[in-house]
Amino acid sequence: KPPLVPYPYAATFKVTGTTALWSVRVVAMMAVALTALLLTVEARRRYGRRAGWIAGVLLVFASVAFAPQDGQAANFEVFMLPAMTAAVLLARRGRSFSSGAAVALATLAKQTGAATLLPVLYSVWRRRGRRGARDALIGFAAPVALVALLVGPGQLLFWAVLGNGSYLSVRSASALVALLFLVMTLAFVALNLPILWAIPRAWAQRREPGRDDTDLWLWLLSAAVSVTVGLRFFGHYYLQLVPPLCLLTAGALVSAGRRAVTRTIALATFIAVVLSLAGFFVRPFDDRAEYKSVSRYIATHAGEDDRILVWGHVPEIYWASGTRPATRFPTTGFITGAAGGRHADDVSEENATPGAWDLFFEDFIAHPPRYILDTAPAKIRGSQYYPISAFPRLAETVFPTNWFSRANWS
Repeated sequence: KPPLVPYPYAATFKVTGTTALWSVRVVAMMAVALTALLLTVEARRRYGRRAGWIAGVLLVFASVAFAPQDGQAANFEVFMLPAMTAAVLLARRGRSFSSGAAVALATLAKQTGAATLLPVLYSVWRRRGRRGARDALIGFAAPVALVALLVGPGQLLFWAVLGNGSYLSVRSASALVALLFLVMTLAFVALNLPILWAIPRAWAQRREPGRDDTDLWLWLLSAAVSVTVGLRFFGHYYLQLVPPLCLLTAGALVSAGRRAVTRTIALATFIAVVLSLAGFFVRPFDDRAEYKSVSRYIATHAGEDDRILVWGHVPEIYWASGTRPATRFPTTGFITGAAGGRHADDVSEENATPGAWDLFFEDFIAHPPRYILDTAPAKIRGSQYYPISAFPRLAETVFPTNWFSRANWS
């Protein structure tokens, strides 16, 4: 991922004095509120006061119309949306440089934010011509270049672009991917009917005199492309569709009767309340690892300067134990090729991020772990498909030593 989002996390923990996740969720709520405010301003300017409050309310409710442990998390998309929305708003007003800079900010939260350049360039080209498009591109490039200088151009290029080659590859497209697309898209449609049912009406109205929504349709198109990139279709990816859908729906509802607006808001309220409450009781993916007991053990027995290695996909242990990882990788997906949205057994060193194994051993040697916690015997999150023994270089390093500690996950 690009480097932006971890900094709001770190700043939140520092300001609140706790690493409890309620703190960063409050910040995520503020990001949603800011996105809603920006949509309200834009909808009011385009369609009138009534559309403004409709768009804002629908955005807030739609932001939680996802599976609780997926779309409702304080994820990268949530922090990307305010900048993405601001970019469209600024471009509409002919603010070329600032709109490009806002796209850059969204991109530094998550790569797919760059797709918003499509509606932004369209808007500034219409208002300021070639000069506007040039200024927008400069505005986009400047923050990215600054961050590249701060973190290292090669590092940013590799971890945000080149290192995602296996992620973007379509070679692993399969029936599972098609099924995931079908299930997640149908789920999104079912849970977001309030911001979808009026879209055909909005499409029919697009050619009406005085209506200029082309940038919103381009925004929606760019968001749809972003959802499909990588062919993974996680629920939170669909969050990018929400702002343009809310604006288009608000514009369509302006000419609808009061009953249609009332029913739309009522349905959105019902879905949001039900799914928000479900977040406290329902775990639809059944992937909650029992990490607390082993984390307490590590916190008790590990020294202040000790490092640990969690083999598998349970980064919660690092967080809950307060112990630093022995390597730069919070999960072993980078070196095993294990990734969500793919067959769990589609793992091998060939699927690893290029060069990741060299970086792994560089860190491993620099600060060897006091404890190695192997999640494979407990089959947590598919870890049984990539045991340490399947990776000879690591197995030869680990098994002959006395470092190896296998936690009891039963």
